[in-house]
Amino acid sequence: MNPTTPSSGKSLDPERHASVIQAMHAHNLDLLLCATPASVRLVSGYWPVMGNSVAAVSREGAVYAIVPEDERELAQATTAAECIDYQPHTLERLTTAPEALLEPLQTLAKRLGSRPRNIGISVSDAVEPGSYVAHNRMQNFLQPLVEQAFPNAAFHATKEMLTGLEAVKTPREIAVIRRACERAAAGFAAAPAAIAAGRREDEVAADVQAAYERTANQGFERGFGKFFCMSGPNSVKAAGAYARTRSRVLEQGDLVMIHANTTGDGLWTDLTRTYTVGTPSAEHTRMRTAIDEARSAALEAIAGDVLASRVDQAARDILSNRGFGPAFKHAVGHGVGFAAADANALPRLHPKSSDILAVGMTFNIEPAIYLEGIGGMRNCDVIACGSNGAHILSCF
Repeated sequence: MNPTTPSSGKSLDPERHASVIQAMHAHNLDLLLCATPASVRLVSGYWPVMGNSVAAVSREGAVYAIVPEDERELAQATTAAECIDYQPHTLERLTTAPEALLEPLQTLAKRLGSRPRNIGISVSDAVEPGSYVAHNRMQNFLQPLVEQAFPNAAFHATKEMLTGLEAVKTPREIAVIRRACERAAAGFAAAPAAIAAGRREDEVAADVQAAYERTANQGFERGFGKFFCMSGPNSVKAAGAYARTRSRVLEQGDLVMIHANTTGDGLWTDLTRTYTVGTPSAEHTRMRTAIDEARSAALEAIAGDVLASRVDQAARDILSNRGFGPAFKHAVGHGVGFAAADANALPRLHPKSSDILAVGMTFNIEPAIYLEGIGGMRNCDVIACGSNGAHILSCF
């Protein structure tokens, strides 16, 4: 089977396929095996549900997806890879996914015909977006199984290679991220009507979540995500690494931050907008003006071959000049797409970053101000670095 012309009608992303093969040749790999949901999505186009899938790419360009039998239909709807299915669990015997995976790996070895000498295996300790309410960390036990299926082969870690591939998206992948942003916009559009004094954060979050979920799946096999609401003093706490909706009751004059991470078929967004309950105060207006100017400065600085730290500095200089320097408590951005909330995803738009922007990279831009006694305000968009500068994927 030619993996680029499947009977399902789906085709592999030609630019992604070419980039993977090129990277394999550069690292002298005969076979690449990926087991994290993000890396399986990267090389095959299929985003696993339970994390019990493995994608394989040969040096010659053949692509295979080893998937649980109950995921085969979903896999064939989203990838042109040749599927090899297996049963992680049966009524005939108690077993675990690692025990069940050996046989399909042996089947893969037979399909390949020749014995690969150098095999790359995805072993990652990075933050992994959730593909389901729980997923298997298959990469933790993949190598011993591969050693049985491919005896006498040499094995190589591919974390650095895959991280670089994930950082630069193809036009097809950028289009998916843009569509995911468009679906998320429905939740933010519902926020002004949901936000009112006397309502709880969890009530507001439920309303915007419901508005999003009405269209979350349109254009995707799997589209979902999570919206959060943080108000008043809780909006100041949003400077931390994670978002949290509480049961606090909104009060007149509160800043209300709505944050979302959503996905379309395994490619993620990272979005935030901030609202005011009632009429903004003079300080709120001053904060918003500074954030808007910082955002514009960051966008203006974005271009291929630009040092990522320069983008952070452009936004940070504006906020410092407006008197909000110490209140901007995190970097201006980080990679988004295969990652959702990973501050170390490339490119890191951080004051100390040595990363260089490249055309095709996608990341967030999130200038923010967090002031005790006043509130937190953040604007977070998803951006693609284009040949002519910044392309905003979250235009709402």
